[in-house]
Amino acid sequence: MKQKIGIIAIFMTCSFMFYSFAANDLTYQTECVSIEMDGYITLKIWDTKKGAKYTSEQSRKDAIHAVLYSGIAGIKGCTTQPAILNKIEAQENFKNIEKSFFSIKGKWTMFTRSSEIETSLPENLGIKNWKVYQVSVSKNALRKYLEEEKIIKSLNYGF
Repeated sequence: MKQKIGIIAIFMTCSFMFYSFAANDLTYQTECVSIEMDGYITLKIWDTKKGAKYTSEQSRKDAIHAVLYSGIAGIKGCTTQPAILNKIEAQENFKNIEKSFFSIKGKWTMFTRSSEIETSLPENLGIKNWKVYQVSVSKNALRKYLEEEKIIKSLNYGF
Protein backbone atom coordinates (compact mmCIF):
# COMPACT_ATOMS: atom_id res chain seq x y z
CA MET A 1 0.00 0.00 0.00
CA LYS A 2 2.81 2.43 0.91
CA GLN A 3 4.50 1.67 -2.39
CA LYS A 4 1.34 2.52 -4.36
CA ILE A 5 0.95 5.82 -2.48
CA GLY A 6 4.59 6.67 -3.24
CA ILE A 7 4.16 5.93 -6.93
CA ILE A 8 0.99 8.04 -7.09
CA ALA A 9 2.77 10.93 -5.32
CA ILE A 10 5.68 10.77 -7.75
CA PHE A 11 3.30 10.67 -10.73
CA MET A 12 1.37 13.68 -9.42
CA THR A 13 4.59 15.63 -8.83
CA CYS A 14 5.87 14.86 -12.33
CA SER A 15 2.52 15.80 -13.85
CA PHE A 16 2.55 19.12 -11.97
CA MET A 17 6.10 19.89 -13.11
CA PHE A 18 5.25 19.09 -16.74
CA TYR A 19 2.11 21.20 -16.56
CA SER A 20 4.06 24.12 -15.08
CA PHE A 21 6.59 24.00 -17.90
CA ALA A 22 3.97 23.54 -20.62
CA ALA A 23 1.78 26.32 -19.23
CA ASN A 24 4.62 28.82 -19.59
CA ASP A 25 4.95 28.01 -23.31
CA LEU A 26 8.74 28.21 -23.16
CA THR A 27 10.39 27.20 -26.37
CA TYR A 28 13.95 28.48 -25.95
CA GLN A 29 17.04 26.30 -25.95
CA THR A 30 20.39 27.06 -24.36
CA GLU A 31 23.98 25.98 -24.74
CA CYS A 32 26.74 26.98 -22.33
CA VAL A 33 29.63 28.90 -23.90
CA SER A 34 31.67 29.80 -20.80
CA ILE A 35 31.61 30.39 -17.08
CA GLU A 36 33.76 33.35 -16.18
CA MET A 37 35.62 34.15 -12.97
CA ASP A 38 33.61 37.35 -12.46
CA GLY A 39 30.39 35.37 -11.99
CA TYR A 40 29.03 35.67 -15.53
CA ILE A 41 27.63 32.74 -17.46
CA THR A 42 27.76 33.17 -21.22
CA LEU A 43 25.37 31.07 -23.25
CA LYS A 44 23.90 30.67 -26.68
CA ILE A 45 20.13 30.90 -26.72
CA TRP A 46 17.53 30.52 -29.44
CA ASP A 47 13.79 30.07 -29.64
CA THR A 48 12.56 27.08 -31.61
CA LYS A 49 9.13 28.62 -32.14
CA LYS A 50 9.95 32.26 -32.93
CA GLY A 51 12.93 31.51 -35.21
CA ALA A 52 13.92 34.63 -37.15
CA LYS A 53 11.49 36.77 -35.13
CA TYR A 54 13.35 36.15 -31.88
CA THR A 55 14.55 39.48 -30.43
CA SER A 56 17.66 40.47 -28.52
CA GLU A 57 15.56 41.70 -25.59
CA GLN A 58 13.63 38.43 -25.37
CA SER A 59 16.86 36.42 -25.56
CA ARG A 60 18.19 38.32 -22.54
CA LYS A 61 14.99 37.69 -20.56
CA ASP A 62 15.01 34.02 -21.53
CA ALA A 63 18.66 33.67 -20.50
CA ILE A 64 17.85 35.05 -17.04
CA HIS A 65 14.80 32.78 -16.88
CA ALA A 66 16.98 29.76 -17.67
CA VAL A 67 19.49 30.68 -14.95
CA LEU A 68 16.62 31.15 -12.47
CA TYR A 69 14.39 28.16 -13.22
CA SER A 70 16.14 25.44 -15.19
CA GLY A 71 19.85 26.03 -14.76
CA ILE A 72 22.40 25.50 -17.50
CA ALA A 73 23.61 22.06 -18.56
CA GLY A 74 27.35 21.52 -18.54
CA ILE A 75 28.99 21.01 -21.92
CA LYS A 76 32.38 21.68 -23.54
CA GLY A 77 34.21 22.65 -20.36
CA CYS A 78 31.26 24.38 -18.68
CA THR A 79 30.23 22.87 -15.39
CA THR A 80 26.53 22.35 -14.85
CA GLN A 81 24.92 25.39 -13.24
CA PRO A 82 21.90 24.47 -11.12
CA ALA A 83 18.86 26.74 -11.12
CA ILE A 84 18.99 29.56 -8.58
CA LEU A 85 15.30 29.04 -7.77
CA ASN A 86 15.77 25.36 -6.99
CA LYS A 87 13.10 25.17 -4.29
CA ILE A 88 9.34 25.52 -4.75
CA GLU A 89 9.20 28.14 -1.98
CA ALA A 90 11.75 30.29 -3.82
CA GLN A 91 9.86 29.92 -7.11
CA GLU A 92 6.63 30.97 -5.42
CA ASN A 93 8.36 33.97 -3.79
CA PHE A 94 9.75 35.05 -7.16
CA LYS A 95 6.34 34.72 -8.84
CA ASN A 96 5.21 37.62 -6.60
CA ILE A 97 7.73 39.98 -8.25
CA GLU A 98 8.22 38.31 -11.63
CA LYS A 99 5.93 40.60 -13.62
CA SER A 100 7.60 43.79 -12.38
CA PHE A 101 11.08 42.18 -12.57
CA PHE A 102 10.66 41.41 -16.30
CA SER A 103 8.75 44.62 -17.14
CA ILE A 104 10.09 47.24 -19.57
CA LYS A 105 11.80 49.17 -16.76
CA GLY A 106 12.35 46.07 -14.64
CA LYS A 107 15.47 45.03 -12.77
CA TRP A 108 16.25 42.20 -15.22
CA THR A 109 18.36 44.55 -17.36
CA MET A 110 20.93 44.88 -14.56
CA PHE A 111 21.91 41.22 -14.83
CA THR A 112 22.78 40.83 -18.52
CA ARG A 113 25.93 42.17 -20.04
CA SER A 114 25.41 41.53 -23.72
CA SER A 115 23.24 39.99 -26.38
CA GLU A 116 24.81 39.48 -29.76
CA ILE A 117 23.68 37.44 -32.71
CA GLU A 118 25.78 34.31 -32.75
CA THR A 119 26.72 32.92 -36.13
CA SER A 120 28.51 29.70 -35.23
CA LEU A 121 25.96 27.01 -34.52
CA PRO A 122 26.43 23.33 -33.89
CA GLU A 123 25.86 21.57 -37.20
CA ASN A 124 23.83 18.77 -35.64
CA LEU A 125 21.06 21.19 -34.58
CA GLY A 126 19.86 21.74 -38.14
CA ILE A 127 19.09 25.39 -37.43
CA LYS A 128 18.19 27.46 -40.48
CA ASN A 129 16.81 31.00 -40.47
CA TRP A 130 16.86 31.19 -36.69
CA LYS A 131 18.38 33.98 -34.66
CA VAL A 132 20.76 32.63 -32.08
CA TYR A 133 22.07 35.05 -29.48
CA GLN A 134 25.06 34.92 -27.19
CA VAL A 135 24.06 36.37 -23.82
CA SER A 136 26.06 36.89 -20.63
CA VAL A 137 24.17 36.73 -17.33
CA SER A 138 25.65 37.73 -13.96
CA LYS A 139 24.61 34.79 -11.82
CA ASN A 140 26.36 36.16 -8.73
CA ALA A 141 24.67 39.58 -8.92
CA LEU A 142 21.31 37.94 -9.63
CA ARG A 143 21.69 35.65 -6.61
CA LYS A 144 22.65 38.60 -4.40
CA TYR A 145 19.60 40.58 -5.58
CA LEU A 146 17.30 37.64 -4.81
CA GLU A 147 18.84 37.29 -1.35
CA GLU A 148 18.33 41.00 -0.65
CA GLU A 149 14.70 40.74 -1.80
CA LYS A 150 14.22 37.74 0.54
CA ILE A 151 13.31 35.50 -2.41
CA ILE A 152 16.05 33.00 -1.56
CA LYS A 153 18.26 32.41 1.47
CA SER A 154 21.96 33.17 1.28
CA LEU A 155 24.34 30.29 0.62
CA ASN A 156 25.81 30.63 4.12
CA TYR A 157 22.39 30.65 5.83
CA GLY A 158 22.46 28.46 8.91
CA PHE A 159 26.23 28.51 9.46
